[in-house]
Amino acid sequence: MAEPRREPPLQASATAPQPPRGFAPQVVASIEQAAAARRGPRAPDGPGDPQAHAADQLLAAMRTVKAARFNAAERLERKHTLSLFAMSMVSLYFVGLSVWQAIYAAGLSDASNRLITLVSIMSSIFTLVLALIESMNDYRTKAHHMHVCALGVNDLYHELKLMRAPGVSVVQDFRRRYTEIVRNCPFNHARVDYLMARAERGSGVRLEERLWAWLRYAGDVYALHGMCLIVPPLVLLLGQ
Repeated sequence: MAEPRREPPLQASATAPQPPRGFAPQVVASIEQAAAARRGPRAPDGPGDPQAHAADQLLAAMRTVKAARFNAAERLERKHTLSLFAMSMVSLYFVGLSVWQAIYAAGLSDASNRLITLVSIMSSIFTLVLALIESMNDYRTKAHHMHVCALGVNDLYHELKLMRAPGVSVVQDFRRRYTEIVRNCPFNHARVDYLMARAERGSGVRLEERLWAWLRYAGDVYALHGMCLIVPPLVLLLGQ
């Protein structure tokens, strides 16, 4: 009688999932481990990560504020200089036209006399407006306070930047000192100063945002004083 045929024993690898062709077993194992790690509970951050994140946030805030306040100080200094120049020139318009009208009154027509009188009145009004704006805003004092505040924040920024892995108490102390410096400044920078600080940073800022910041800056600094300088002689030339 023939002996029954025995089936070969099943290998352990027959039941185990085979790795796809073209992939080494180590690659498949690493993929499975990564998937298991994603499904598993998230490990808590290291003890130094929260402190480093808080320090980076504080450094970013100080970098933005110091740049904005340096820009504010420069903008206010320019407005002070332009205001004095515009007042001097507009006053010269008024005095010069009045003297010219008094000397050459006999040779001027009635229309020319009325035009010169109109431009003289406009010049005197512009002089009064510029003087009131200068006295109310006090650009020089504001620029001084902005510059002092920016210098204080800048010193604090570089002091914190030189430290390695500052602890929670150190970051809190720097935040307190930073807040004290900002609060001691009686004035705040304008929106255009913040936009210029972002535009000057360069990285991550679109060209449209830079152009908009520069246009707002030019309009804030030069628009009023340029109008006061250009309008009186323009009216005089167009009226002739």
